[in-house]
Amino acid sequence: MKRFDLYHLVLAWFLCSIPSAAFSAPPPGSQSTAGGADAEAGRRVLLVHSYHQEYEWTASVTRGVRQGLPAHGVDLQLMYMDTKRTPDPEAARVQGVRALRVVEEWKPEVVIAADDNAQQWFARYLAGMERPQLVFVGVNGEPADYGYPAANVTGVLERPHAEASAELLLQLVPSARRIAVINDRSPTAARALGHLQAGLAQRLDVVSLETPEDFPAWQSAVGRVRGQADAIAVFTYHTVRRRAGDTYSMPAAEVMAWTIAHAGMPVLGFLSYAVDDGALCGVVELGTEQGRAAAAMAMRLLEGQRAEDIPIETPDGGQSMINLATARRLGIEPAAALVEEIDLMVGE
Repeated sequence: MKRFDLYHLVLAWFLCSIPSAAFSAPPPGSQSTAGGADAEAGRRVLLVHSYHQEYEWTASVTRGVRQGLPAHGVDLQLMYMDTKRTPDPEAARVQGVRALRVVEEWKPEVVIAADDNAQQWFARYLAGMERPQLVFVGVNGEPADYGYPAANVTGVLERPHAEASAELLLQLVPSARRIAVINDRSPTAARALGHLQAGLAQRLDVVSLETPEDFPAWQSAVGRVRGQADAIAVFTYHTVRRRAGDTYSMPAAEVMAWTIAHAGMPVLGFLSYAVDDGALCGVVELGTEQGRAAAAMAMRLLEGQRAEDIPIETPDGGQSMINLATARRLGIEPAAALVEEIDLMVGE
């Protein structure tokens, strides 16, 4: 069976197994930077996000993609699967079907699929097709998890700057020796955990790994590591349910605020929103950098290159951040020389 036939078989199975009401939502929000002849010529790019529009990581990836595409000549459409606020596999499957249907009807030349859930529930079914060309971005797992590489697939991996973040923590808290890792129980956290643990272990002793699913379990995890660790590392905390059995995630900022207030030790973050929400510091991954890299790949594909000829990238950058309000609460005064080197200070 040709891969194109497999795609249609999967799509047909999805469509038959989900009520037609699932498709009553309006078409994805769009930004059209070109129209008419350019769109008809095939310069269409569909950006499918795993999460919701207001999520800071998602917004920053979108900014990067828009910065990397020309002001004219490309028709960009956006779709949001919203799997962070509603971390339910069936809901994710429905959103994956919607995205497949948009591809079938709108026929983009290039699809950019952001983060792991979009790969799991949508983009992997496009691998091996002649069209569209596929660019993944913000992927914490391994490409092989989704059937990549393939002739029509390239993309950008996301890896936590764990060792650099641990080094920054040690500059602020030289006495730190042990660190506990507490993440939500999300696919993103699970796929990042190996890289996170390996990087932290270069500088600190990782004494525990916790993945609570609901807020009482999260609170218990924080309590257990008191006296065992000198700091807590938190990668993602956005799918924590307020109580067991809840369908929707509680506000992530509330999870971090409680953690900062009750941990009694520094919290290390790896994405900008974590430090904004109160984590002491981190060398954070930039969504804009990921988005620009994906857009550059998309442009090369629109100009006629093949995805298999464009190597998968892992950006080496990152932005050092310190939350000064948190540092003050912990009685930490960053050295003047360190402050001069930090990319961004928040909480002033």
